[in-house]
Amino acid sequence: MSILFVCYGNACRSPMAEGLAKLILGEQIRIESAGLAPLLNGATHDAIEVLRELHDIDISHHTARSVSDIHIGLFEHIIALDAYVFEALKNRHPSLSVRFTLWDIEDPYGQDMSAYQKTAETIKGLIEKHLVPKTTE
Repeated sequence: MSILFVCYGNACRSPMAEGLAKLILGEQIRIESAGLAPLLNGATHDAIEVLRELHDIDISHHTARSVSDIHIGLFEHIIALDAYVFEALKNRHPSLSVRFTLWDIEDPYGQDMSAYQKTAETIKGLIEKHLVPKTTE
């Protein structure tokens, strides 16, 4: 399985989703993140701190990159983290639209730490609900 998380700037939501997914799903799955228009060099300080404090995940090494710089067709699941990104991806890559999923998550950029904490917990819950394989008993 391969998963690509996409947000606008690849500085908050998608790096947090990448870090959380790698923790929850394991390293055997290809998990990456990108943004429509990355503005920063990497993850924001607040995103780094929230994942470190709440989940002992280190995303300080994250380097922001544009979805235009990767081969999006290599991913089975492409998760857009807001409606604007979802629509932009569908317009740019209509042949891949069946692979797109929308998780409409508020961008915490520029807000306080509680917004980042809420975003991390929302993403964690969505990963556990939608990406963790279901066990049959």
